[in-house]
Amino acid sequence: SVDTISVREEVGVSVKTIQKWDRLGVLPAKRTITHRRYYTDEDLAAALRLPRVQKDRRIVAYCRVSS
Repeated sequence: SVDTISVREEVGVSVKTIQKWDRLGVLPAKRTITHRRYYTDEDLAAALRLPRVQKDRRIVAYCRVSS
């Protein structure tokens, strides 16, 4: 997750613009317990229409045999 300042630096817009996007529903923010805005990478990519990056996944199997 990233905060408003990090979004501002990554996107290149002002904090006020990000707050406006939150109010308009363009980039809805999640809130911490202290009501600070934060965003997930997925939310940011969806709002900016960036291609989704697939996370590396591993399949792990565990098998136990008792005799």
